[in-house]
Amino acid sequence: MSHTSTTTLRGPAPAAQRLVDILDRISVASGKAASTLVVPMMCILVYEVISRYFFNAPTIWAGDLALILYGIYFMVASPYCLKDGMHIRTDFLYNRWSTKTKGLVDTVIYVFLYLPTHVLFLEIGWKYFYKSFRQNESIVSSPWMPIIWPLKFAIPLSVFLMILQGLSETIKSYYAWRHGVFYWENDPHGETPSDEGATCEAQI
Repeated sequence: MSHTSTTTLRGPAPAAQRLVDILDRISVASGKAASTLVVPMMCILVYEVISRYFFNAPTIWAGDLALILYGIYFMVASPYCLKDGMHIRTDFLYNRWSTKTKGLVDTVIYVFLYLPTHVLFLEIGWKYFYKSFRQNESIVSSPWMPIIWPLKFAIPLSVFLMILQGLSETIKSYYAWRHGVFYWENDPHGETPSDEGATCEAQI
């Protein structure tokens, strides 16, 4: 006599799973791409320190260029941080809630606060960048006077990527609310999929 048992955990709809996977991959790719800016930024700062303190020949461009690269890195990498739950939240309250309560609160916040405000930020950020691009704006406070629109382009780009990741987090939060289980890795709720909502089938 053979005994086989299977455990089935109710999961998200296949379409939702695929959409979350795509959106998460976009955030991971943009975060990894932005992280490469750390290398030239570090090289620039090291070059400036050596030039300034060893050869008494400070540059007029290193500080500005490092600042531009850091701004782009900081903004474009933000969706990756959101995906991994690394942004600040009121944990002293949040950690006391059940998975369903966390999912409900997060769903409400994403739908009624996060996504609408980011759509507004996207419109404002794009106008801010486009005006700078059209004027070929420079940093007038710098003797080097580099163009600044590449940094300003990072504003609408990062907001757009945050909207995409926000959609992913909304789907995740909805399923956490409805099923009481968080189905995805890097759980910002601090929990892993459990047997809650699971059905067991035994075949003899």
